[in-house]
Amino acid sequence: MTQDHSISAAAPTSTATSALDVSVIDAHVHLWDPLSTPRVVSPLVRILGKRPTWMARVAPFLFPRATLDFVGRSDFVVSPHLPGDLRREQAGFDVRGFVHIQAGWHVRDPLQLDGETSWLESLCGPDLLAIVGAADLAHPRLAELLERHRAASPRFVGVRDMLAFHSGKGVMSWCSSATRSEDPAWRRGFALLGEDDLSFDAWCYAEQLPQLSRLLEAHPGTRVVLDHLGTPVAAGGPFGGLGQGAVDRERILADWRAQIRDLARHPQLSVKISGLLMPVLGFALHTRAGAAGKAASPAVGVNEIVVRLRPFVEHALETFGVDRCIFASNFPMDKVSLDWATLFGAYAELTASYSADERRRLFHDNAARFYRIDGPHALTGARC
Repeated sequence: MTQDHSISAAAPTSTATSALDVSVIDAHVHLWDPLSTPRVVSPLVRILGKRPTWMARVAPFLFPRATLDFVGRSDFVVSPHLPGDLRREQAGFDVRGFVHIQAGWHVRDPLQLDGETSWLESLCGPDLLAIVGAADLAHPRLAELLERHRAASPRFVGVRDMLAFHSGKGVMSWCSSATRSEDPAWRRGFALLGEDDLSFDAWCYAEQLPQLSRLLEAHPGTRVVLDHLGTPVAAGGPFGGLGQGAVDRERILADWRAQIRDLARHPQLSVKISGLLMPVLGFALHTRAGAAGKAASPAVGVNEIVVRLRPFVEHALETFGVDRCIFASNFPMDKVSLDWATLFGAYAELTASYSADERRRLFHDNAARFYRIDGPHALTGARC
């Protein structure tokens, strides 16, 4: 008999920690310290120090409106997010470790992007399970940079070169061109990842998913995971001039569903169920947040998150199946909207109808397999 995995519309319980009975690999985490490492905001942090109120006041004069809207609150970007912070966020859950995804290491020379990998290696212990580094895939000396990443850490397993570009002026773009993935030089770099058995974290907006499908069609030899389910901008509410009404949002969601369904035909692609509480989706939960540097108000509870995430999670699991979906936090970017326990409590409720073995794959094994976590680079010992 086939087990029914439809997600119940009944109100879930509100206990964040009780329902998740498997070990977790958080497959999408960012660490940073703007004071001691090179970030776009580092000059501002060095001038103002730990004065989040002042930073909030000057940020509108220094950064584009689309940038501020994307992050939701500037104090989450200028505040350090380090291993100790992550441990506190994950308290109460059985977390084996995390995968670090490149996070805005700001240098002029692209060949110095391995500095982030070196920094992580010096900062973290064995619960840093894998590193996805930054690289410009179109750079003529890409192979040299990949070797530098490998030399910096045996935990380097893949690359993220961000593709997120949006045609709307109210939505922040994270790369210079909507067609970056179609550039011949960039595609040569993408193919090199496959030749070197390195994975690619693809982060783009939903309107770019057809381009991703064409990329996968042309290069079946590179393993790819789609970050944040393709980030359907304004699917949950108004953002950047989009999603102004229910009809508009339903169209956004319908288009996203069709694109995700098409992508599922590419066997080398997995998807991360993550990043769905970033302000860019339009839920506006960050507007309820408490004091600077703190996660969102407890008023944002598990029940509400389950209702909001259900359409996305259910569709991802139905189209990609249990073996190609990976749950992750995208902290601290999503921390602007809720705390880690509430997020994973909601994930637990959303997978309550799945067997323990299936949940183990969704929260642990799929990430371990995709990122080669139990391969030769794996380390053992205490947490960092």
